[in-house]
Amino acid sequence: MRASYIMDNLKAVRAFGPEVDARLRADIADTVAEIEHASRVDWLPIGIDVALTRAVHRLTGVNGVRDWGRRSFLSAVEGPMLRPIVRAVVSLFGLTPSTLLRRAPMAWQQIYQDCGMLVCEPLAPDRMRVRLEGARGPFLDDQGYIEGTCGVFEGAVDLGGARGTVDAHVDSAAKRLEFDVRW
Repeated sequence: MRASYIMDNLKAVRAFGPEVDARLRADIADTVAEIEHASRVDWLPIGIDVALTRAVHRLTGVNGVRDWGRRSFLSAVEGPMLRPIVRAVVSLFGLTPSTLLRRAPMAWQQIYQDCGMLVCEPLAPDRMRVRLEGARGPFLDDQGYIEGTCGVFEGAVDLGGARGTVDAHVDSAAKRLEFDVRW
């Protein structure tokens, strides 16, 4: 996973306040040190982000980890990795939840390495299915990680000018995770 995205995830913990930030840093001190010592362009093992996400989930619950995923994404789109993709999408197709979600596979490849492939399927003008094919590890078996990823897609809907909900469905046998996104 791209270190810069994990760094944005760590930075987004601050929004929970200094007490949660300090507790998280104490609980996973070695993980935080790995994140802070990485170069923004490094690829880090996904386990580092999983440990961070689990800590956020443990400290803030389902709603907290979803909100954190949303805020992390919204922060990352202002950074050098995703900003060019978002600007290109907006200039070519406009800024809507649909236009952003349709280009999510491009962003996915910038953030993740060897973590499956995203496929987007429009279902209605206000609904899309985002499917992760070839999913493994935390995308199949870590509820906190799945909830945090739901928050990321909620952030894409927010950025597109709407408010949305995301439901996740895991098919472990098929190594597939589906997100039903509505706005």
